Amino acid sequence: MKRILVFLLLVLFIVIPLSAESLLISLLGVGLDAMDKHKSVTVEMDEEQVYFAGSTLKSLKRSFDDHDFLQLPFDERSQLYEEAKVPIAWPVLKNFLVGGGTGSKLQGSIGGEVFGQIADWTAATAIGIGLGTYLIDLFFIQIFTGGPSRSSYEDPLYDLAIGCMKVGAVFLVAERAIQAILPIPYGLRYNKTLRKGLGINKDGSDMLTLGVDVSPALVMNEDQELGIQVVGRVSIAL
Repeated sequence: MKRILVFLLLVLFIVIPLSAESLLISLLGVGLDAMDKHKSVTVEMDEEQVYFAGSTLKSLKRSFDDHDFLQLPFDERSQLYEEAKVPIAWPVLKNFLVGGGTGSKLQGSIGGEVFGQIADWTAATAIGIGLGTYLIDLFFIQIFTGGPSRSSYEDPLYDLAIGCMKVGAVFLVAERAIQAILPIPYGLRYNKTLRKGLGINKDGSDMLTLGVDVSPALVMNEDQELGIQVVGRVSIAL
C-alpha cells in the first residue's frame, strides 16, 4: 500500500502542475485577446474612430449606448452588420470537435471560451492521471507482484486508474456537448442586439422605413356644404 501511495503521489505532482501551467497560459491569452481592440470593426463617427462591436456582447451594447449608429446611411449600416455579425454553426461544430472554447472564441464569447478551456483541462487531467497510474501499475506494480492482477483486493491501483479514465471520458463527452450548445444562444443574442442597434431587420431590410398614411375625411364648409378632405400622416417605423 505504501508503494501504491508513493506512485500515485508521483503522478499527481507531475501531471497536475503541467496541466495547470498550460491552463493558466491559455486563460492569460483569453484576457489579452479581450483587450485587443484591433480585432474590432471600426467606423468613423463624429470625427473620431469608434471601435465597433468589440469582443463581447457587453462591449457591443456599450457601443450602442455611447453612439447613435442610426444616423448612418442604410448601406453603411448594412455593411457594418455583415462585418460584425457572428457565425453560429461553425462555432458549435468547432467547440464539440476541437474543444477548448475555440468555437466561442470565434464569436468573441469570453465566458464560453473560459468554460471550454477549464472543462477540457479537468477532463484531460482526470484521464491523464488515470493513464499515468495505469502505466505505473503496468510497468512497476505488476512486475513486483509477478504478473498481471485483476482483483481489486490485490491491485487497487489498477481499479483506480480505470475509474479515473472512465470518469474523465464521461465528463469529456458531457462538457463537449455543453460547449456545443453555448454558441447558439450567445450568437442569437449578439446578432439580435447588433441588428437592433444598427436598425436592420432580420431579413436584412432597413428598420427605419418611411411610412405615408393617407385617409379621406368628410368636412363641412361655411356654406354648409359637405366635402372630402384628404389627411396625410408621415411616420418613421423603428
